[in-house]
Amino acid sequence: MSKASSEATPFKGRLGARISPSNITSNSISQRTTRYDDAELQRRERLVECASIVRCALPKKPLKQAAVKAIAADISAKLAQAVGSKPADMPGDAAAAAAAKCRSWLDGSLLAEGRDEAKIYTAFSALLRYIAHNLELSSDSSIGLPNRVLLLAQADRKPKGSDESIRVDGSIISCSRAADAESLGSAEVQDIVIISEAKWLQSEHEQAYRQLIRYSRLLYAYQHNRRFAWGITVCGTVVRVVLFTHDFIFASASMDVRRSESRTEFIQFIVALSYCDESQLGFDTTITWCPTAQLWTIECSDFNSENGATVKYYARDPVLVAERKFGRHTRGFKASLDPSTVDTPDTFIKDAWPYASQELADTSRDELQIIRNIQDTLQARGESTAGCVTAVHGGIVKFDAGTGEMVNDSTNAIIDPVLREVATAISAKTAMSEANEDEAYGDGESKEADIRFRVHRRIAIQPVGRPLYTFDSPYALMIILADAMEAHTRILKTCGYLHRDLSINNIMGLVGQDGHVQGLLTDYDCTIKVGEARTLWPERTGTLPFMSISNLLGSPIERTELDDWESLLYIICWLGIHGISGVEQLRYQAEVKRMRKADPFYDIPMERWEIDTFEQVATAKKANLETIRTFEEKILNHFKTGDGYDMLKKLALALYQFLFENLYLPSVYHGVNKLRITEEPITKEQILMGVAIRTMVNPFEKRIEKKDIIVESLLEAMDFYKQKAEQAYKADAS
Repeated sequence: MSKASSEATPFKGRLGARISPSNITSNSISQRTTRYDDAELQRRERLVECASIVRCALPKKPLKQAAVKAIAADISAKLAQAVGSKPADMPGDAAAAAAAKCRSWLDGSLLAEGRDEAKIYTAFSALLRYIAHNLELSSDSSIGLPNRVLLLAQADRKPKGSDESIRVDGSIISCSRAADAESLGSAEVQDIVIISEAKWLQSEHEQAYRQLIRYSRLLYAYQHNRRFAWGITVCGTVVRVVLFTHDFIFASASMDVRRSESRTEFIQFIVALSYCDESQLGFDTTITWCPTAQLWTIECSDFNSENGATVKYYARDPVLVAERKFGRHTRGFKASLDPSTVDTPDTFIKDAWPYASQELADTSRDELQIIRNIQDTLQARGESTAGCVTAVHGGIVKFDAGTGEMVNDSTNAIIDPVLREVATAISAKTAMSEANEDEAYGDGESKEADIRFRVHRRIAIQPVGRPLYTFDSPYALMIILADAMEAHTRILKTCGYLHRDLSINNIMGLVGQDGHVQGLLTDYDCTIKVGEARTLWPERTGTLPFMSISNLLGSPIERTELDDWESLLYIICWLGIHGISGVEQLRYQAEVKRMRKADPFYDIPMERWEIDTFEQVATAKKANLETIRTFEEKILNHFKTGDGYDMLKKLALALYQFLFENLYLPSVYHGVNKLRITEEPITKEQILMGVAIRTMVNPFEKRIEKKDIIVESLLEAMDFYKQKAEQAYKADAS
């Protein structure tokens, strides 16, 4: 019997907050992005074949590694003997019964019975049960009992506790004993340890990979301490192990279970995961769930401590979940240092995996250091810190990797056993033409090997803001946005930092006891110092629907505050059409669904801003913003109605005009498309000779020359509408 407790382990994922309707990859949107998922394997070249990736599951200590290999070899030998025996000669125990159920799969005869993927799952489940039963008998005394056994829950089921429509073909869960297999039903989504997908033919592994990509989103969205994920594809008699990281999917070599050597390799993988530390399963052991108190305990570095001490925060379920398949996997908890005040939290904890330099002494991309620098600079110069956050704790997450030594959690910590092999495998791929979903190459990436280095950071900040979707007043929204942009401008001018990632999740609201509303600018993952190479030779940063056109196109022109102001315009348009509050957004989604049912070709405003490639989104935005008329027809006319939304629409129109059609500037600074202009007068002789001295001008690039004038107008517009909104908000409150 394993030493794993029959009670829920505090290290496992737990169902938390449902996916917020304000987050752009909500359930309804995820169903519309199937073709985007399919493209991940080709266009993005996420999938990398690395034969040795299974070694990442081996326990860290050499003694355990040797024992795991010996146990796996012993189990494989017993299985070969059982499969080769006649049924009458086999013992009548549970292990023998499991071997009998997978016999036809292991010898290949199952595939001659006619296509039925359920039969493959039955055989695959039997193999896992056989391994589990033998683990209880074959345990090496030098390393003791396994930490867990891995069994397959009922196949092709929608995981319990999930509000997704996805049915997971195979959910492998952690159990305390092999006998638990007899009573397993559908898996709880928070209990899934490994996702699996079966196909009848060996040639269908690409389809199996795509299914696993969709399943992986469930793990990140509903398991709030998930660092990375394991998957298994079973195509005919060929098994592959898949490791999902924040940027890549690593697939093992094919393991044909008909062959003894391959079968042993797969059994070793399962045995390794049975003995390894929780962190190697993909869980974060510094975020644990207490089932008795119904709260999370979150360890956070104390940057004032010289000995690397941590402090413990306590929180309910996160208000921001990691619902994307790749990227930073940002999560947010409202927390308190005192568990008795967990329901009146005073701190927001952000947990994310941003890009970083492998030279950790370089803090130019360290959000914690940026926040502290901003606070120190503003205070030193006597400037207001309104609209800015303060860091109280934080740093790189450290954990015990199973050796008793605390290590920095990073990309390297996940793939360290095969780092060299991974680098070689990635180098063999075609150079990537595009960045990942929200960032391009960062400082921590090796351009030669295309290895993307991320580090796991956690920051405790104050004050605690409210997400925009918790407000239902357009007047409150305009006040919040005006405050945030005032803080944005102050941080840029006084501290020299450009935010570069304005979105509906990075601007929050504060409500005082007197009901006064203020704005708060958060999330400095993509923030950089003005003048650094990344502004002059820019990278793609941001959240897809809110990225500027130049950003989406990967244009070589310098990124400036004008890009962030453009993002603000998109935020206003997004909320003006979808609605501000979560309730309004859900109603909008229901209405869109109804309209699409009546007319499959119904044109949804801004739909292409969120589900296409960077270039396609840029093209869609250009089409929507080409002229004031198209902006009104394609965007403004779809705003919700009512006094507050009417004022919000006027603000959007004012910002559009100051950004793209500024009457204080010549026409060369107008529009979103390149212009052909004559740079100098053409003489009669030149015309007769067929000379046309004309050149292409990019208005986005030209506007940088006048950015100070443009920003001054934009700030005036925000202040004008803030004052009007404050009056209306007070009137509504009274």
